[in-house]
Amino acid sequence: MKIAVIDDEQRYMDILARVCNGYFTIRSEQGSVDCFLNGQDFLNKCSENLYDAAFIDIYMSPINGIELAEELRKISKDIVIVFVTTSSDFMMQAFSVHAFHYIIKPYMPEQIYKVLDEAAFYIKDKAKFIRIVCDRKSVMISVKEIMSIESDAHYLNISVVSGMTYRTRMTMNEFLKLTDNDERFIPVNRGVVLNADYIERIDGALCIMGNGTRFSIKVREKSIIEKRVRDHMFKKLRENQRI
Repeated sequence: MKIAVIDDEQRYMDILARVCNGYFTIRSEQGSVDCFLNGQDFLNKCSENLYDAAFIDIYMSPINGIELAEELRKISKDIVIVFVTTSSDFMMQAFSVHAFHYIIKPYMPEQIYKVLDEAAFYIKDKAKFIRIVCDRKSVMISVKEIMSIESDAHYLNISVVSGMTYRTRMTMNEFLKLTDNDERFIPVNRGVVLNADYIERIDGALCIMGNGTRFSIKVREKSIIEKRVRDHMFKKLRENQRI
């Protein structure tokens, strides 16, 4: 993992760099940390995919951390942005640039380790995450952990394997577009889409999930639904055999 630390206070920058390098040692991970005393120097060096993550202070000049993140998003949509600052005043603005985390100084090294663990997982599997807004908060959800999506007026209820359900204002088409129309998501009834990975069986007019949850299906489209589930399972089996 390649990390950039941007902070106009040398002391804080050095501390965070040591914590990040300590993380690589503890986790036996390969990684590097570059430090920058201002955002412009960072932007001058940064190009798409140069860094996996950037830890950014907000109270900097000539451009502050939020402005820096806005420019950074023009370069890379995937870089993990973590704000590390002394105030929570900019937390809402941080969501507008899709910040991964927002950490208040002073912090414990374990807080940084936890963020880096999450970031490492995201970086390795970033194509399988989507971002939604739930309860006015930006939330990252692993696509492979989504079990079902149900429409409710102008909202979707997205249920994941942990048992949690996220409610977000979004259409089903918007959701499917976020997943790049991932073929594992199969419409089984009006306003109901299921992840084929978690479908245990289709019994009559019911689709039964691995956790026992049951969904009614369109009987007229039962053969189409069964074929899509079957095709997905065969494709998944072939892919596993190649690994």
